[in-house]
Amino acid sequence: MASSSLRMSFDGHFEESDQDANTALLELDKGLRSVIIGKQCEAIACFPKLFEKYPYPILINSALLKLAEVFSTGKNLPRLCVFNVFQQSGKHLEKIFNVDEFVKRILTVIHSNDPIARSITLRTLGSMAVIISDRKPVHHTIRDSLDSHDNVELMAAIYAASKFAAQSQMFSFSMFRKIAEMIQSLETPVNIKLKLIPILQYMHHDSQTAAMVRQLCSQLLLNFPSKNFVCVILHTLTLLASETLVEIPQQLLLLLEYLSDSRWSVQAQVLSDLKILAEKSPHLWTTANVGGLIDKLLDQHSQQHFELQKRVLHILITLSMAETANCFTFEDDGKLPLIWNQCCYSCDLSVAAKAVQLLVQLVVMSSKQDYLSSAMPDLSQDAALAVESLLSGLFHAEKRELKIVLASAVQLSRVAGSEISTDIVNCLMRLLLQSTGSTLVLLCQALAAIGDTQSSAIVPAVADIISMLKKLTVQSDQGTAISLLYIAIFQVHVNFSWSQQANEVVNKTICRVDLWVAFRIARSATRYGHHSVAHKILDRMVKRVPALNLSFWIQGLCDLSLAESHLSDVAISLSRRLELSMNCYLLGLSKLKNVTNPSRALTFQAEFSRQRIEFLSSCLQLIQACRILQLIPLPLPAQIVAVPTRDELMRFARITVQLKKLVVQLRQAGDAMSKLRQSAFDADQESLVNLQVQQQMVLILAQTVESTCLSASQQDDVSVEDSFLMISKIVQATEHVAVRNMASRCAESVDLVRRFWNVNTDLKEINHLNVGCIMDCLKLLIETPLCFPRFLFQTLQTTSIKLAVSPQPRVDGEAITTTMNSQLAVKVEGVVQVTCSHQSSGRSVRAVQVTIQSNPAHPIGLCGKATESSTIMKTTVEPHNDYFSTQFLLSFTSAGLHDVLIKTALVDTFDALCDYGQSSLKIKDTVRLFQKSKK
Repeated sequence: MASSSLRMSFDGHFEESDQDANTALLELDKGLRSVIIGKQCEAIACFPKLFEKYPYPILINSALLKLAEVFSTGKNLPRLCVFNVFQQSGKHLEKIFNVDEFVKRILTVIHSNDPIARSITLRTLGSMAVIISDRKPVHHTIRDSLDSHDNVELMAAIYAASKFAAQSQMFSFSMFRKIAEMIQSLETPVNIKLKLIPILQYMHHDSQTAAMVRQLCSQLLLNFPSKNFVCVILHTLTLLASETLVEIPQQLLLLLEYLSDSRWSVQAQVLSDLKILAEKSPHLWTTANVGGLIDKLLDQHSQQHFELQKRVLHILITLSMAETANCFTFEDDGKLPLIWNQCCYSCDLSVAAKAVQLLVQLVVMSSKQDYLSSAMPDLSQDAALAVESLLSGLFHAEKRELKIVLASAVQLSRVAGSEISTDIVNCLMRLLLQSTGSTLVLLCQALAAIGDTQSSAIVPAVADIISMLKKLTVQSDQGTAISLLYIAIFQVHVNFSWSQQANEVVNKTICRVDLWVAFRIARSATRYGHHSVAHKILDRMVKRVPALNLSFWIQGLCDLSLAESHLSDVAISLSRRLELSMNCYLLGLSKLKNVTNPSRALTFQAEFSRQRIEFLSSCLQLIQACRILQLIPLPLPAQIVAVPTRDELMRFARITVQLKKLVVQLRQAGDAMSKLRQSAFDADQESLVNLQVQQQMVLILAQTVESTCLSASQQDDVSVEDSFLMISKIVQATEHVAVRNMASRCAESVDLVRRFWNVNTDLKEINHLNVGCIMDCLKLLIETPLCFPRFLFQTLQTTSIKLAVSPQPRVDGEAITTTMNSQLAVKVEGVVQVTCSHQSSGRSVRAVQVTIQSNPAHPIGLCGKATESSTIMKTTVEPHNDYFSTQFLLSFTSAGLHDVLIKTALVDTFDALCDYGQSSLKIKDTVRLFQKSKK
């Protein structure tokens, strides 16, 4: 089943061992059979970890059946532990294929005389509702338990009823009258009624039942006007409407009606429910609904006035962030502008922060689409004034409100003009020069975020940033602020040359900050294309890093930075720069290989370096070919050959052939870069755009050379418009200033080639003109600072596939025997595991493409005749609870050796395919399968 396993130690932990999954299950089974309840419960508690380690149906089915047996024969404490296991392993319950036997063992306890045992059984059945939702014996059991006089059992029955109502339409329809009678009965205690009403929120499976629930709740609102009942009923109706959708407009009116209730607890519940509907269906809100909220926002007579304002503003912000919302209007007599006058400058800073956030969101909304009428006023200036005034007021206030306003300032700077962005940066710098501690870090983060998209706005503040860096370098506890301020420096100098003052600050900082801060500064320098600065920092770090593997990692990065810094050194020739850069890349690649180990495979880093070496090598060969053409005259035999072929380019036979080979090499390099981009499933969006720009660099150069070395009849077919359109889309899509600079350079090279061919339309031969165009394009692309992608240093998520292939050989190295002219069933199971280390979500797996290929090990038989050909089968499966399974039938019409490859590829939500890896097997004399998991 798998290559490694777990050993259970009775101190409550698992340990890695050489056992397989079955042995690990046997170890746990010993604990289950222990007569000591403590050890038995300890073994039960280890099962969730076992399921996470081996999430395959065979093991889970066996393990859960053992737990069900313990539940039926054990005491209440082990039963409670089993119930906790079922709750933690809800996504594995659907892998049980002996459901009848499983339920039978659990249900035996329901006939016990112990109400505690019956209550644990009811809760266990509720946790299993996903697989037994339509089993009528269980429904009758829950129904009977609702009549119990034992409070513990009754609460357990209510829990089970809510779980089954959420899963089963049959249960919801049959239990509605029972629950309605209990709620309306005078014999039912008030606390039980309050527990029963939330069950009604799950009865949304059909419109008839949902209508009956809404009618019942409307009657209950009239019959039970106390605040506890009103809050519970309104919340139940809100959750019911959020699932049925058709009742949302009616529910909005009902909630706005109860918003006028004088009781604060009712108002708080109404606002919470309105927030749910704003997130669920913002497109169903109307201008009248928003107007009702604003009326309450501007009401000064509420007991909890500021708290109410904050919650109303939060709802309005949620609506403004939704792209489908169409409920805001700006008219002369509109109510929305009144918010700015009353809330943006409120004495309560939390209210003011929320109001400013709403104002900025409306500015962002109006910039993205023609959302409002053409007469809509420009709110950018008002938003900027509100942001600047509130930043000054929040300078010594709570950090939560300061974060909200700083995030709004960053958003405003991205959509407003350069003048407003500059004003916001000036305001930030005034505060930054006076701040310390965590406030300083927050301000630096906002400054770096603005500079990432609007680097020109930071240019006037460079002198202040440098003086701040000089001040902070003498403080040992300001490493984060220093690294963030350096990011701002790097952003400014993407399009400007380094000043002497900036270089002096860098040299002083390197010697004073600790290693981690120095590495962060160097990493930022490589991401913004300042490789000479990064090399200077990394070169000093190499001697101070104690660990050997970290030393190789820093040395490798140092060589890569030196390689890129050579390309920007205009003092030496272009060919010499390429040679030095290639040598440094080779050294860096060799050192990165020394860091690679089973726990940390630097696959992307190594492949990225290889692709860069291939591109630089092709560029060097291209320069040599162009120089040969410029220095050596045309040979006479080549001119004679060109006459019968009627191809003038054959006069340059050797050069033409060499250029065509270079075109092939460049296109292969572009394809390799595309494959690298496809394989980087866990890369962030910025890194993917970076790789796409690098691919376009290679393709632009290939197309430029191709337009020169093609025959005259084919030159009209060569166009650079496709590349120009692609680059234009990338420039518009990316916000990262460094990547945008790379894309702009690509656009310049495309425009250069296009202008050349527009001027030289009649050029039918290779001469110094088109060779000069190639060299100009090559020089422009090579001298473009390459920004290293973030994925080279940091992974925001890790996606892996854990495979299990059956059948498996009994002993490793042996073969699985099958007969000729028969079919072998190969089952491929797997679990997609995603680990995120960042708040922002990355790419998600929608499906997994599994490809199996069977190849004869010896395609030519003993008699010299060809044996059977390869067999390829492919299927796409969607994981359910991260688990997927598929089967193949392989046919073998001839005896002998067969190699079977199992390849997996990930399909994201945009149907983009990403190659993940493959598993191979060697077959000896018969057919056998071998599977190797790859992360």
